[in-house]
Parts: sequence; structure tokens; C-alpha cells
Amino acid sequence: MNKFTEAKKEEFKGLNWHINFGFLIEKILFARTLGAILRSGINIADALRIIEAQSVGGFKTVIKNICAEVESGQTLANSLKKYPKYFNLVYVGVVNVGEKSGRLADCLDYVAEQQEKDLELSRKVQSASFYPLIVFVLLLALAALLAFWILPQLIVIFSSFNMPLPWSTKLLLWAAAIIRDHGVLILISIIAALVFLNFILRTKVVRPFWQAFLMSIPIFGELIKKVNLARFCRILGILVKSGIGFNDSIDITIESLNNEVYKIQLKKIKAKVLSGLSLGEAVLQVGRNDLFPQLVSQMISVGERTGNLEKNLLYLADFYEKEVDNISKNLSSILEPILLILIGFIVVIVAVAIISPIYEFIATLSRSI
Repeated sequence: MNKFTEAKKEEFKGLNWHINFGFLIEKILFARTLGAILRSGINIADALRIIEAQSVGGFKTVIKNICAEVESGQTLANSLKKYPKYFNLVYVGVVNVGEKSGRLADCLDYVAEQQEKDLELSRKVQSASFYPLIVFVLLLALAALLAFWILPQLIVIFSSFNMPLPWSTKLLLWAAAIIRDHGVLILISIIAALVFLNFILRTKVVRPFWQAFLMSIPIFGELIKKVNLARFCRILGILVKSGIGFNDSIDITIESLNNEVYKIQLKKIKAKVLSGLSLGEAVLQVGRNDLFPQLVSQMISVGERTGNLEKNLLYLADFYEKEVDNISKNLSSILEPILLILIGFIVVIVAVAIISPIYEFIATLSRSI
């Protein structure tokens, strides 16, 4: 190994990412770092050793195994393919093209860009659901506090009043008695039902219908559509930009999406393209308007005619990612007052159910004095 290579290796040893960010971040850092090191003139085996030294946990073992396979004569793409948890089809496909074309460093940048955007998109969706989730958990905590601590004590007090109780109080006490006597069984049953429902909804038969139902929900359905459009355009754009053929690009894109409704539509679009139509024409003819707006087919058609298909696809991806951001913010703004009203309604019902008999009891005592 020459002095130049040794010096470069020492330089890149300063790239320290000893914090375990989770494999979503690690695979992005892997692509960015490997591309930077390869541009410096270091061979791929030495580059992988440098990254291995800066990695931690399970990812360090993965990089070590990949390095050993590359040194034994395997291509980087074939080595990555053995670890689908870290490196998906898009990742492997783009790296494969990079190795064959001699543009591996550039292709690593492309895949890092796609993975970063995908992670950012996921975070936007998660942030939109974070507030409602927190409120829901607090509601459950409030319900548990009432059911297991406050209401059982009220049962004893109200039973000693020896007077007719309002229907709201009777209903509350009835619910409290059931939870007190069978709370554990009810909790186990709810958890089991949720696990079973989750299993059913993930089956190949039910999943398309469930996802179609979710997309029919106002606002939330639009968010799902925009997320899938952004991912479709981003993945296909990166694959085309990397030099992967259309058939392989559309196949990888279809497999990379999680929404079965979009997968079914894209398979129909692919069949039309194979029969002779351009991608833009196929999207316009086959793609449902609610899933693929006319803007998508127009931009793709313009890109095909001008030779800028990948640029137009990436522009569409940026556009729909901004739409996802806007919808996420609006969703939080809409849900906040609804959830506050719901909480207020529950608090009022509980307060009336508790205060009414106490007020009646005090009034009865006042009249008897």
C-alpha cells in the first residue's frame, strides 16, 4: 500500500460515528462515507475497513462480513444483498449499477439522497401522529385512574346514600364495577383482539381493502396518497438517474412501496408500458385520478419527451414531500381542537355523574334539617 493511501486512511479515521443512531441512519452514513472515501482514491476493501472501525453494534458485524466477502471476490452489491434489513432493493440496485458503470461513488450519493428523503418523509408522518397518540395515551391513563382508584371508592359512598341516583351516575358506577371485578380480563382481551386484528389486516387478502379504506378517509387518506406518490417518484427517479433500465426500475419501485393499492396500479402501468405505451401515457390511461393526479402523468410525459425524466420525477418527489409536510401540519391543527373537545366532553360527563348525586344528597339533608 503506497504512502498516499496510508495518509488518506489516517485522514478518514477521523470520521467518527460511534453513536448508534439505529440502522436507518447508519445505512445513510454508510453510503455517504463510503462514497467520500472512494473518491479519495482508497480501494473498496480498505474503505470498508475504515467504516467498520467507526461502526458499532450489529452494524459493525455486518460491515465486517461485507468486507470479508468483497475481499474474497464478491461484488459490493451481492454482499449488501445478503442483509435486506439494512440494504433494500433500491440500495442494492443502485450500487450494482454503480459498480458496473464505474460510478460507484456517485451512485452511493444517489442512494444516500433517496434514503435521507425517505427517512425525512417517515418522520413527517410520525410527527403528524405523535400529538394524537399522546392525547390518546393520556385519556387511557385518566380512564384507568378513574376506574381503578376513584370510582371504586365512590361506589361505597353513593351506596350509603340510600337514595335514587341519576342514570349517568348509575352508568358510571356500573362501568366502574365491571372494570373493578374484571379489569385484568378485559385488558388482556383488548390486547389480544388488537394483536389479532393487526395480524388480519396484514394478510395479503385483507391488506389491499384495509389500505383502500384508509385512503378514503378525509385528510388522512390524502396524506397516505401524497406519501406514496413522493416515494414512487423519488425511488423511480433515483433508479433512472443511476442508469438502471426501466423494467428493473419499475420492478424495484413496486417492491419498495408498502401500499398494495399503489402496487396493483403500478403493475398495470408496467404492463401498458411493455405493450408499447410511454410511461406518461400509461399513467394517464391506467392510473386512477385519485391515486395519480394529472400533474404526475404530464410531468412524466414532458420528461420523456425532453430526456429529463429523472429530473421531473425528482421534482415531483420534492413537490409531494412538501405537500406531506403541509398536510401533516394541518392535520395537527385540525385534530387538536377535536381532541380537546372530546376530552372536555368526557370530563363534563364524569363530573356531572359524580357531582349530581352529591348535590342531591346535600339538598335532601338541607330539607330534612
